[in-house]
Amino acid sequence: MKKFKKIYIEITNICNLSCSFCPKHKRPPKTMSAAEFEQIMSEVHPMGENFYLHLMGEPLSHPQLCEILDICSRYKVKTNITTNGTLLCRVGKQVLEREVRNVSISLHSFEANSLNFSLQKYLGDIADFCKDALGRKTVVELRLWNMNRESLADKNNLNYQIVEYLNSAIQPDCDIWQQIEDTFFSMEKNRKKNFRLKDNIFLGMAERFEWPCIENSPNRVCEGFCYGLRNQVAVLADGTIVPCCLDSNGNIPLGNIFDNKLQDVIQNKRSRALYDGFTNRKAVEPLCQSCGYMKKYFLNR
Repeated sequence: MKKFKKIYIEITNICNLSCSFCPKHKRPPKTMSAAEFEQIMSEVHPMGENFYLHLMGEPLSHPQLCEILDICSRYKVKTNITTNGTLLCRVGKQVLEREVRNVSISLHSFEANSLNFSLQKYLGDIADFCKDALGRKTVVELRLWNMNRESLADKNNLNYQIVEYLNSAIQPDCDIWQQIEDTFFSMEKNRKKNFRLKDNIFLGMAERFEWPCIENSPNRVCEGFCYGLRNQVAVLADGTIVPCCLDSNGNIPLGNIFDNKLQDVIQNKRSRALYDGFTNRKAVEPLCQSCGYMKKYFLNR
């Protein structure tokens, strides 16, 4: 049986924000029921090392989030959540009680929206969540864009204020600015993407990238490599199976998990063509040919 490092299950494609960096998918709004989620999990739980409850959408907005996390616990899977952080004040304690493996909070979400509350309120709720997480099994990663030596802000003008707030509110067990310099701006090649602030709380930074878009990518690249269907696979909220977490519109529908077994879908003709193409360093799907992530991280390896 094929085993993936990552299986993404999009429990909802609806978000409470509209981030400027996030693509606006064209699919009908859909929230997966807890019963649908359990149907999927009953089949795929032996096939994944880590399970991520998103692709698009805000997972903490799901009305049956606790039931879904309880299902994950019953199947003893490693559950991961990526969130914009705005709903942690509502459901953060329930997430921690269910020992989710990892919660990644996209701190750049605040600046990417016009919100009716302050940065201090936003960061205060996140800092409270971090304090509640101390000593628990859940790892919390606070994520920021961009990684740029000349200017920590780069396209994100609030980065400096955010880091200063975290420094004050969390009181990390390190010199946070020195760690940023050593981890992200060092002249030596450093594969590390985050560092520990305190106990199980980490700060991570990454460079911003463009989501793949067939319509807006006239210059496609056919040579490259990707881990889609090799290390990861994704299930959209309506059950559509796609090869990776960047297929926001379901442009590469390989089948539907409510109609066919995942093991069968990843062996069908289209799936094999995509997999074999990347084995030979060829992107056969138009969406893959327009993927900035593939170009940036894999093309010149």
